[in-house]
Amino acid sequence: MTKSYYAGMDVDAPCGRCKGETRHRILSITDGIPEKLICANCNSVHKFRSEKPVSAVSAARSPRMATGAAPRPTTSPSRFQELMIQDQAGAKARPYNIAEKWEEGAWMDHPSFGLGKVQRRTGRKAEVLFREGLKTLISG
Repeated sequence: MTKSYYAGMDVDAPCGRCKGETRHRILSITDGIPEKLICANCNSVHKFRSEKPVSAVSAARSPRMATGAAPRPTTSPSRFQELMIQDQAGAKARPYNIAEKWEEGAWMDHPSFGLGKVQRRTGRKAEVLFREGLKTLISG
């Protein structure tokens, strides 16, 4: 069974800065595989690794690593938009307005960042997930 991921999902993954497995939020996905994560503990942004990194010595001994991994598929610039539109499921994206009160789960069309989904709202700020990553915007 293949695990399905989506942008904004929380996952446990190894963090190089924290030196262990910590909770992360997925920032971007390519072909159903997380690409970039942000650590909930130290806020560092890094590539997704499904398991702890293997040292160079053990990699040389491992037959799986010796054969080489398959190259990652190239990222289509519209793939993020396709995934977001799938997740959107017919909901209308409203144009961003600083005076509007943006609620969690709302879809917005920002003039600079494009299509985004509100992930969390705290006070007068809303964290919105865009193609470039998580952005904090002012919300009325």
